[in-house]
Amino acid sequence: MMDILNTKNATILGRNMNARKLLERQVRQHGDKPFIIFVDKDLNEEILTYRQFDETVNRLANWLLEKGIRKGDFVLVHLPNSTGFVVAVHACTKIGAVMIPSIIFDVAEDLEYKLNFSEAKMVITDGYYYSIFESIRAKCPSVKDIAIYRSEAEIPGTHLWDQILADSSPELDHVEIDPLDTAQMLFTSGTTARPKGVILTNANFLYIGEVCAKSFAVTPEDRYLLVLPLFHVNAQCISYWPCLTAGASIVISETFSASKFSSLIRKYDCTICSIVSATLRMILAQPEHPLDSESRMWRCPYAIAITDEEWDTFERRFNTTLIDLYGLTETLAPCTIMPIWGEHRRGSVGWPNPGMEVKIVDDSRNEVPIDETGEIAIKGDPGISLFREYYKNPEATSQDFVDGWFYSGDYGKVDEDGYVYFIDRKKDVIQRAAENISAPEVERVLNDYPAVEESCVIAVPDPVRDEAVMAIIKFKQGASATEEELTQFCRERMAKFKVPQFYIFQEEEFPKTSIGKLQKNIIRAEVLKDWDPSK
Repeated sequence: MMDILNTKNATILGRNMNARKLLERQVRQHGDKPFIIFVDKDLNEEILTYRQFDETVNRLANWLLEKGIRKGDFVLVHLPNSTGFVVAVHACTKIGAVMIPSIIFDVAEDLEYKLNFSEAKMVITDGYYYSIFESIRAKCPSVKDIAIYRSEAEIPGTHLWDQILADSSPELDHVEIDPLDTAQMLFTSGTTARPKGVILTNANFLYIGEVCAKSFAVTPEDRYLLVLPLFHVNAQCISYWPCLTAGASIVISETFSASKFSSLIRKYDCTICSIVSATLRMILAQPEHPLDSESRMWRCPYAIAITDEEWDTFERRFNTTLIDLYGLTETLAPCTIMPIWGEHRRGSVGWPNPGMEVKIVDDSRNEVPIDETGEIAIKGDPGISLFREYYKNPEATSQDFVDGWFYSGDYGKVDEDGYVYFIDRKKDVIQRAAENISAPEVERVLNDYPAVEESCVIAVPDPVRDEAVMAIIKFKQGASATEEELTQFCRERMAKFKVPQFYIFQEEEFPKTSIGKLQKNIIRAEVLKDWDPSK
C-alpha cells in the first residue's frame, strides 16, 4: 500500500511535499505579512510575521535536535491555544518528530497513559501544568526533558522557552521527510475504555488544508479567528491548516469568551471563524451589540446540530452564512462540507470532500437505498484523505478500515442529490461542548470506586453544551456513596469535562444482552422518558 500511495502523492500533493515545505513556501511568498496574531487570556497581544514565525520554529527545532529528538520520536505538547502550540507543531514536522497534542484538561492518569503508550521523549507545557507532570515523571521513564513555555519562575530540572530560543539558531539543516511520514498522533475517545492513538501524516494536513481553504474560499487577504482548542482536530484542520495553506493571517484566542467574541472579530477585522453548537449558543446568550452585523465575517464553518431559530438568529445577527460540515478525527475533521456557493439544505452536512466517497450501510456493511438510515462509511486514501492507522492497534485499524472504507460508527443518510445527513452516533460516545467523551472510560473509573458494583454511563440532553454525562450506579450489597463522593473520586482520575453531572442510584440489575453487554438503548429510553434537566 505504501508504494501505491507514494505514487499517488506525486499527483495529489506534489512529489515529496511536506509540512515543512508548505511553511517555507509561504515564508517566501508572504514573509513580512502578519501570520500569527495571538491574544492571550488577559487580552495581551503577540504578532509574528511569517518570517519571524519560521525563525522561531527553526530555533525550537534545533533545540529539539540538540536534545536528541529525531525523526519518529514523540513529543507531547500540553498547552492551551498559543503561539507556543503552533511553533511546536512546526518544529516537530520540520525534523520529522511526532507531536501529541494533549488535552489541557487531562489529569495525571491520562497523561501517564499517553506518555507511556507513545514512549514520548519530550514534554512541552506551561508552568501552570508542571505539577501534574512532576507527579508522574518517575512513572514515565521515556521522558528525558520538559520544556516550559510560560512560567513566572524558573523550575528546576526543566528548560525555559525564552532561553531555548535565545540559545538556538534560526537556520535549520535539511531533514528528509516523506509525505506519508507521521506528523501527529491525536487521541480520540471511542467505544473502548482507553483512547486510541490516531496517526495523521504530513500528507493528511496538506490535503485537508487545500480542501478547506478551497471549500471556505480562504485567500491571503483573510483573517481567520480561531477560538476552538488547537489540541482538537477541528481547530487544526478547519482553521489553522487552511489558513496557512492560503497564506492568510490567523488570530488565535487563548480561550473562548462568548462576551468577547464580537469585539475580537471587529478589533482584528476577522473575515471567517469556525464554531460549534455550544459556542454558538453561548454567543447568542450575550447581549446583542449594535455593530454585530457590521463585521466582515461573511462565512462561518460550523458543526453539531442546532435549532432553526438559533441558526437564523446567528446568521442575521452577524450577517454571515453558516457552512455545516461533518467529520471525525480519523477523517481529519470534515469529510463532508456544505458547498459554499451551492444550495444549502438545512439539516444536511453537505457533500463529500473532493476525492472522497460516502455510502450508508446496514449492520452487515451492505449499502442501503437512498434516504434510508444506516452507518456512515467514508472512502479515501489512508494517510492522505483519511488517517493512516491506529497506533499499536492493528485489530482496530482493520476493523474500522476495510478496502479504503472507514466505518465511522455514526448513523446518517444520503438523499437523491448526494447531500449527506448526520443523524446520531452509533458508538458509545457522549459529546459535551464539542468534547468527545468515551462512556466506557467513565464507567471504568466509576467501577473502581470501592462501593460500586456496576455503572452505566449515558448521554442526556443539555440545552447549552449539547449533552451531559449521566451515571446510573448500582452499589455493592450493603455499600453506598454520595454524589459528592463519586464526583470527587472522578475529578481526581479524569478530565473535568468527563465527570458526570447527574447520577441515578438503583438497586435492580441492568438489562443486558445474551453476552452480557449493557442494553444502553433500553436504559437510555427509560431515563429520558421522565428526564427534566432542571430537577
